[in-house]
Amino acid sequence: MNKTLVLIISSVVITAAVAFTLINQDANSVIKKVSIALQTGDAKELSKYFTKTVELEIMGEENFYSVAQAEILLKSFFEKSIPTAFKINHQGVKDVSSFAIGTLTVKTGNLRVSFFMKTENNQTLIHQLRIEQNEGGLDD
Repeated sequence: MNKTLVLIISSVVITAAVAFTLINQDANSVIKKVSIALQTGDAKELSKYFTKTVELEIMGEENFYSVAQAEILLKSFFEKSIPTAFKINHQGVKDVSSFAIGTLTVKTGNLRVSFFMKTENNQTLIHQLRIEQNEGGLDD
């Protein structure tokens, strides 16, 4: 009886560890792909990682949008603020939630970008994306 209980507990722990590792790897993979899309200003590629409805804030304008609407808004933003670089400053994963905060360099300075993701049905997708001025404003 004790061996069976130990075996069951061991199986549960191993399964949980494997699941966490897979979620963590998937989140890290999405963060890398999103980083490339931000750096290149590729709204179409970026929108592939959105949930069906995404909370989007661009320079103080915030609302919930469909993937198609969010893509159009981001395309317009990237046409006006052409990205030259993107760097992740901080990221984290806890359970099925993950996030990343970075600096998007555009022709006029640096912007703070943060995105929050959740993993459901083995897919890690962005449910919130924020592009905003740094607290001190744009760097020149």
